[in-house]
Amino acid sequence: MLAPGLIQRQSQSPVMTPQLRQAIALLQMTQVDLAQHLQQIAEQNPLLVLERADTAPAPEAMEPTEFHDDDPERFTSAQERPETAAPPPSLRDGISQQIRLSFPDPTEQAAALYLLDCLDDAGRLPVSITDLSGILGFPAERLEAIRQTLLFLEPVGIFARSLEECLAAQLRVRNRLDPAMEALLGHLDLLARRDWRKLREKCSVEQSDLLDMLAEIQRLDPRPSFDPQHPVQPVEPDLIVRAHGTGFRLSFNARLLPTISVDMDMQGRLDSRSETGRALLALAGEAQALVRAMENRRQSILKIGAELVKQQAAFLHDGLSALRPLTMQDVASRTGLHDSTVSRIVNGKYMDTPRGILPLRMFFSTALPGADGTARSAGTIQHRIRTLIANEGKDIMSDDALTACLQKEGFSIQRRTVAKYREGLGLAKSSQRRRMIRED
Repeated sequence: MLAPGLIQRQSQSPVMTPQLRQAIALLQMTQVDLAQHLQQIAEQNPLLVLERADTAPAPEAMEPTEFHDDDPERFTSAQERPETAAPPPSLRDGISQQIRLSFPDPTEQAAALYLLDCLDDAGRLPVSITDLSGILGFPAERLEAIRQTLLFLEPVGIFARSLEECLAAQLRVRNRLDPAMEALLGHLDLLARRDWRKLREKCSVEQSDLLDMLAEIQRLDPRPSFDPQHPVQPVEPDLIVRAHGTGFRLSFNARLLPTISVDMDMQGRLDSRSETGRALLALAGEAQALVRAMENRRQSILKIGAELVKQQAAFLHDGLSALRPLTMQDVASRTGLHDSTVSRIVNGKYMDTPRGILPLRMFFSTALPGADGTARSAGTIQHRIRTLIANEGKDIMSDDALTACLQKEGFSIQRRTVAKYREGLGLAKSSQRRRMIRED
């Protein structure tokens, strides 16, 4: 008999078996982590066979999935893409969190996270904003504004384009970037040659002041992301998508992963009547479960990648301005996978695309409803606001006018949202823009 107020219920929660726990863990691992994990298991399980390929298979040999598009001319030339390198995990996580707090707009957040993946091992951005703008299909001036904000995240100076800019950012937050310091940073070649006389002349300071300035410089970090305990490794994409005919071809990339199998010869010779034989048979069962889990991981990643390519083909063609609204819940419902499975797979996974190596999370964007019931990406709306203001000429558009124009174009949006997006883009109010025109 149950006590009053207590109700007995049967739990429908799945039992967390070792096999299920292992499958979940595999989904979250990057290729590098997974390769190391498999090696550790193989060292403890003689029934598990690892065969490492020396080279990656060609995309055609990797069971491609094809998607077709009606416009074969949209990819007319290959663009040079930066080799992507990931900062150390702990540093990357910290910067990612700062980016999410600093950029509420999902399109700008995606662009900032892409820049994070382009950093070299010194924490600098080796690719020009112009080149990155072409790769992303994102306005160069807006991308540069994002980078300027990123310069002052912690550690300050990361995302700099040069050593001079990196040190200048750190001096600025210390309120030490005076004209003399700017002159010193502009002549780092003299500092490297230890030409103190010319440095004093260029900085217009006395010897004692120069020594103080040099001491200040020595306290700065010239390589904000460098960590000798975590050498930077290029990102290895989990998926590869290429323009193919009128559409795309998607392949799973297992270049870093060994082929795994069960040693069937050894398993066939095992005797279940002995204690050793029973222990080895148990290991054979674990090896078989691992093989199945690896295949399930591959199929799940491919399934999610296929859905992302299908939903965001316009983004792959035209850049961030064409990013469609898409959530992880959308992908889960369309693939038949659980929300948590999609989240685990997306985290830390990358796709090599015609626009570069992109994190899978970049394919997601929040949405606003259109007047016709069609969802519109917040990034698309912001891109349109920026375009309208850039082309307004002397007829300055108020937030009310912008709202009316967007509503006429089919966007279901209110004035306060337009004002919020305009401010988020760093664009002045209409009264300030009119004043700037009068001053010109």
